[in-house]
Amino acid sequence: MSGYKVNEGAAVLKRNGRIFISFSSSATDFNYCMGLLVADEDSDLLEAASWTKLPNPVFQTNEENGQFGPGHNSFTVNESGEDVLIYHCRNYKEITGDPLYDPNRHTRAQVFHWNEDGTPNFGAPVKDAH
Repeated sequence: MSGYKVNEGAAVLKRNGRIFISFSSSATDFNYCMGLLVADEDSDLLEAASWTKLPNPVFQTNEENGQFGPGHNSFTVNESGEDVLIYHCRNYKEITGDPLYDPNRHTRAQVFHWNEDGTPNFGAPVKDAH
């Protein structure tokens, strides 16, 4: 958590015998990012002990690509059967005033892949196309 105590936008993936819940957290500026919870699909999902929270963000600001504060995501599949991450972020870092009231978070979509260990690999937010 950086900045505001934001924890929102949960979305679920089920694959490779596991349940993944992504969520967005931290201030809604360049700190905003996605975290991930993981549980075995056969565990008692209502028991907190069934879940593991990854210690680091799984999708976050990428200054090199000019993308700041990605999150509040969902998932879909494209016409080729590839998994797609839908999210929003900004293409600038500095915000005047409360970042929650800056309306310039634009919706984006990008294909993501799966690691050999069966966990999702969201990569980095891609550069704007010009």
